[in-house]
Amino acid sequence: MKPANLLIYLSLLFLATTGCRGYAFIETPTTDGFHSKLPSPYTRAVVWGGRPDTVQSASTWLLKKGVLVVDQTKVLQAAADQKVSLTGYQYLETDVLRMAKLVGARLVVFSNAEVGSWEALDWSSGFPHSQRVYSATVALRAVDVNTGEIEWSGKAQSTERFSNIEEGVSLLTCHALATAWGLRNPGAVAPESVCPPGSGLMSTEMSPPKAHAAPASSGRENLTPSMNY
Repeated sequence: MKPANLLIYLSLLFLATTGCRGYAFIETPTTDGFHSKLPSPYTRAVVWGGRPDTVQSASTWLLKKGVLVVDQTKVLQAAADQKVSLTGYQYLETDVLRMAKLVGARLVVFSNAEVGSWEALDWSSGFPHSQRVYSATVALRAVDVNTGEIEWSGKAQSTERFSNIEEGVSLLTCHALATAWGLRNPGAVAPESVCPPGSGLMSTEMSPPKAHAAPASSGRENLTPSMNY
């Protein structure tokens, strides 16, 4: 075989063997989290975030755990009545806490999703095709509107790139919350029953493992109804 043809053959073989896996499957993320107190059933909470998919996933998870989630529109209406701006990037978290208290919430769950994206070659079908893939980190923390104390915090970071952004963010949100609540241990290993692949929501049919009291690194912990990446 000619050297040029051999080089092409080896290059194609390398790509086929290293890039044969697609990006549809989402690996178990690495997490960290802690809690000093968990909410009692029927606690009223506001989930405040810039990505609607993160807010929706967190709200659904909390509703399944018995938390009463107050819609963001009520908070925005209260802010409008008080002539307080909660839109864009310049809002104050203290204003969010104050408005949440006005609508009867005891907690504000602040969330932050940082998402990166790339174009990549996917060889899962045997032939290369371009595909947009993502990596993401989701962080959430619950703050008492009366004391300003952080009652629990969780963070999940993807370990591999993935192609389904909605499912990926939902799954990361689930793992961040499960770690914060002590339903899975911090780290890169978790039972599949915690956040089953394809669902993005935690199964309630499980016994929680012993939680580690390791504080979560929350990064930029601002989200509001403007798209914040």
